[in-house]
Amino acid sequence: MRLRRGLIAGALLLLAGLTAFVTWRDRRDPLALLPQPHHELAADRTPATVADGRRLQHVVLHDPKRGDIGLTISLPEPLPAKPLPILLVLGGLGTGESNIRYLTDAGDNAIVGYDWPIPVRFYDGPAGFLRLMKLYRRLMAIPAQVTSALEWVAAEPWADRRISLLGFSLGALAAPAIEHVAERDGRPIGWTILAYGGAPLGALVAANPHVRPGWVRSLLAPIVDGLLAPLQPTRHLPDLTSQFLVLEGTDDALIPAAASARLRDAVPEPKTVERFAGDHVGVGPDKAALLAQIIADSRAWLIDKGAIDPPPDATATQ
Repeated sequence: MRLRRGLIAGALLLLAGLTAFVTWRDRRDPLALLPQPHHELAADRTPATVADGRRLQHVVLHDPKRGDIGLTISLPEPLPAKPLPILLVLGGLGTGESNIRYLTDAGDNAIVGYDWPIPVRFYDGPAGFLRLMKLYRRLMAIPAQVTSALEWVAAEPWADRRISLLGFSLGALAAPAIEHVAERDGRPIGWTILAYGGAPLGALVAANPHVRPGWVRSLLAPIVDGLLAPLQPTRHLPDLTSQFLVLEGTDDALIPAAASARLRDAVPEPKTVERFAGDHVGVGPDKAALLAQIIADSRAWLIDKGAIDPPPDATATQ
C-alpha cells in the first residue's frame, strides 16, 4: 500500500513539475528559449553542375555550436549582372536539392534549399528513444541554422535585398519561428508563403496517421506542445511583418481543418489565402497536377508583389 501511494505521489509530483515547466515556458519570450544564429561561418562548396540554364551547387556551412548547415543553391547560368532576389525554400523532410527540384522556370532568381538536420523517420523503434535528446536539440536549432544560412547567402555578391521564405508542409510549421529569429537578427523577410501548415503542433501529431501505434498519438500531443512550445507557429506569427500567402487543402488528411484555421487566423495582415481541392501537398505522381498549380500560383503571387523577377518568357508565369 505504501509503495502504491508513493508511486502515485511521485507521478503527481512529476505531473505538477511538468505543468509548471510548460507554464513557465509559455510565459517566456519564445526567442529567449531558442538558440541564436551564428555569423561568419566557414563554407565548403562542391563543384557546380550546369543543366537547363541553371547552376546548381551544394554548400555546407560549419557552425561549431548548431551543427553543419547544408544548402543547395540554384542560380541562373550565365549569371546576370544584376542582383538576384532570394527564395529560401523549406519543403518536406529531406535535402534542399530534393525540395527545390520542382521549382522550374526560376528566372533571374536565386533558389536556396535547406537540408533538414533531422531524419525522415523520427521514430524507428525502441532504439529511437536513445536519440530523442539529439533530435530535440536539432529541432530547436533549426531557426538559428536557417537564419545563419540566410545571413551567409545575403552576403554573396549576386544576392539582392529581396528575400522570400517559402514553407511547404513541415516547412510551413518551422517558417514562423525562423522568420521571427531572422527579423530579430536584423535580416527581415519581405514575403512568406505558408502552404499546408497547421497549429498547434500537438494537434498535428494527434491527427497524423503515420504515427503508430494510433493510441500513442493522444499521449504524445501534449508532450510535443510542451517541449516544442518555443517553435509553435502561433507564438511567432503575430510579431512578423512580411506579406503572406497562405495555401490550404480542402481535404487535407494530415492537417485537421481546425489546425489549418488556427494557423491561418494567426497570420497577420496583409495576407492572401487560397484553397486547393484535394489532399495534402506532395510530390507523388498522383499529386503532380496539384503541385504544379501550387507552384504556379505561388510564383504568380511573388511576381505580383515584386518579390521576384519574372522569367524572360511571360508565358512561364501562367
